[in-house]
Amino acid sequence: MPVALQLVIRLEWYLEMNKLIKRLLLIEQTDKSQKGWLLVTAIIMILFITSIGFTISAQTAEQYQHTKNGQYQQNASLVAEAGIEQSVDQLNANSSFAGYTTPQTFFNNTTQGRGTFTSSVTTNSDGTSKTIISTANFYKNGNSASPFLTRKIRVTVVGTGSSGYSVLSGPGGLILTGSANITNSSVYVGGTITMTGASKIGTSTKPLTVDVANNACPTGSNPGATYPAVCTSTQPISLAYSTNIYGTVCATGQTSTGPNNNIQTGNGGGGLQVGCTAPVATPPTYDRAGQIAAVTTTSGATNSTYNCTGNKTIVWPANLELVGNVTVGNSCNLKINGNVYVTGTLTIGGAATITVANALGTNRPYIISDGAINVGGSAQMLANSSGTGIEFISFYTNAACNPNCTSLTGTALHTSQSLQTVEVDGAVKVPGMIFDAYWGEADIGGSGNVGAVTGQTVNLSGAGTVIFGTLLSSGTETWSITSYQPLYQ
Repeated sequence: MPVALQLVIRLEWYLEMNKLIKRLLLIEQTDKSQKGWLLVTAIIMILFITSIGFTISAQTAEQYQHTKNGQYQQNASLVAEAGIEQSVDQLNANSSFAGYTTPQTFFNNTTQGRGTFTSSVTTNSDGTSKTIISTANFYKNGNSASPFLTRKIRVTVVGTGSSGYSVLSGPGGLILTGSANITNSSVYVGGTITMTGASKIGTSTKPLTVDVANNACPTGSNPGATYPAVCTSTQPISLAYSTNIYGTVCATGQTSTGPNNNIQTGNGGGGLQVGCTAPVATPPTYDRAGQIAAVTTTSGATNSTYNCTGNKTIVWPANLELVGNVTVGNSCNLKINGNVYVTGTLTIGGAATITVANALGTNRPYIISDGAINVGGSAQMLANSSGTGIEFISFYTNAACNPNCTSLTGTALHTSQSLQTVEVDGAVKVPGMIFDAYWGEADIGGSGNVGAVTGQTVNLSGAGTVIFGTLLSSGTETWSITSYQPLYQ
């Protein structure tokens, strides 16, 4: 407790005692026959009450100091966590980052004091994961030489890797609106690219490879049985004035760089390759029927054994079928041990955490859904120690064959490709995870890390940068936290 506050408390006690003494002396003066016993009693009472006052004052001061120490400890822990976050960011920028050897100042002011952190990054014996230790020092006085508190946190991170494109669309194309950005990813578009607002693909310092096949004809709402086919008289990339593509662009039929020279080389890119013909690639296929045939456990979606909507831990076994709409939410921790088939809609949100079992090694589990797949809130998904994530596939379509379609072409495909069947929104961090709108549109909003996205149409919106794939500026991997442990000294 500040000295001034203690003096005020004591002064108030002294004033009250003075008033009491005066009253007792007045009584003494009016009755001399009492022979002073009132004065003696008054002195005893004053001493007793004064003792109580000092005790209360001391306890108040002690409680105040306990509260301040608790605040100091919390601040020190926050500084250590900041050291972890900053180190992971640096590791994603450079896989050889070894940590902050020089103290980094997180805050330094008269209200909070001073907080600094250092960190170390070491490669583990498995060769695929790293350990980060963040050490925070807290100083009550910003000019102190010795820390008042020290806190340490240790985490394990794994890197996820993939080959090929990280953004791949069918004839529905790629749509970017608002200030949506794509970074660190090769992009393949089967149809066309439409960019509005201030959207961007790549950056001037990190240009990307962009292939656009222009496989989106005939046009119109009822294109007929020949859809999709390569357009021969249209340019596949439509650019608004404030949009940009940085990199090497191969787009069938494209001759314009945009109204403001929007297609640029960037640092090391090749710019628009006039006359280049991009290949017509088939979106990835998957054996839905084979996974369903392999199911060994079938349960209702609301069964408490598999319902992950509370503050609890749930395990989904391999070859599981969940009948109905499935929600993973609240603060539930879900471990995935293998393939899962959902007959309805899959919704993941809240503060749920989904982890891939280490026992799967490099075998990627598939969660397939006959309904839509929606991911939002602050949900997070963690690859296992081998860097293996989950692939989510929605087979939902508005075609008559739903949900058992094995192929779609013509007007049926054209109609289905604009149906939103996968949505990933908010500030979710799902590195290493793949999202596939098999017959429909995949919408990615907000910002965050996504392993890869594919769909007949891919739509990016919002005002965030979406980091796709694992080929970040280090050119190797995206690193995500798989374990967290405070270190007590």
